[in-house]
Amino acid sequence: MSEWKSLLNDDPTGWLLEESDPSVRYFTLRWLMDKPEEDSQVLAASRSIAGCAPVKKILKKQRPAGYWGSDPNPHAGSRGHLLLLAWLGFKGNVASSRSMQAYLDNCITENGSYAVTLKGRTIYIPCHAAGLLRMMVWFGFAGDPRGPKILDWLLGIQQADGVWPCISKLRPFPCLWATACVLRAIQDLPGDWVTPAVEAARWQAIELFLNSGLSQYGKEKPSPLWYQFGFPLQWDTDILEVLELIAPFISPNEPRIQKDLGVVLEKQDPAGRWPREKYPKGGTWMQQYVDFEEIGQPSKWVTLHAMKMLKLLYN
Repeated sequence: MSEWKSLLNDDPTGWLLEESDPSVRYFTLRWLMDKPEEDSQVLAASRSIAGCAPVKKILKKQRPAGYWGSDPNPHAGSRGHLLLLAWLGFKGNVASSRSMQAYLDNCITENGSYAVTLKGRTIYIPCHAAGLLRMMVWFGFAGDPRGPKILDWLLGIQQADGVWPCISKLRPFPCLWATACVLRAIQDLPGDWVTPAVEAARWQAIELFLNSGLSQYGKEKPSPLWYQFGFPLQWDTDILEVLELIAPFISPNEPRIQKDLGVVLEKQDPAGRWPREKYPKGGTWMQQYVDFEEIGQPSKWVTLHAMKMLKLLYN
């Protein structure tokens, strides 16, 4: 057994590979079993995702102009649905490409900032810029010249201590959730995008998390949501995801993670599964398309990410 699997109470991989959930099966094959995209099982899982009921429902509700709902503003009418499609592992088609194009055209300024106008005020939102950057890579827009501009804008607003600020508020403040969102985006970048400046920004953020007890930047009592696990995460995060994001760059013996690593390990059940403890922040609308796993019950998604974190940390 691999060293990281020795930390499991039991091995739930077979449960994650059930064909009834092609999305979890796809990411299990890719992340935990290191199967390449051209592997026959991975290709079959990807085809199953494209034909599954949630993806069909989402695409059926898309309007001809490329957005969802009644608001054509891509920030309101496309962002969340594209995120949900990517979370499910859908690779995209003509319809999602049309939506992505409108999203970029309407939310990214000439200098790469993510800007939207709400209630007559233009606001700039780093966490959503990071999310859009991830979707550009996922949906095949990595060649769009706006990608590097978004990345440069994000690097330019990182504070000296490594945190990214929430600059959309009337009183901007440093935000660990936004910082995790940027680390999410960086982990998925094409190799030639990962410049020394990107590496330096990532290391600053990693050290910030390590020196902040993963969740306590400027706070003695962080939000309880940091210790409640669930997926997908939008503009928020938790200690499980932070560990997953920093795991490839630290030692499992790093003293600054031991307390929170212990919290994660204690949450697994005798079968080596982790529970869902929260729904996506601001994401209850997703329930019209997907059935959320029950709060307090074993979650394939949380288990998948917990196992991925341990594999990255100990390999």
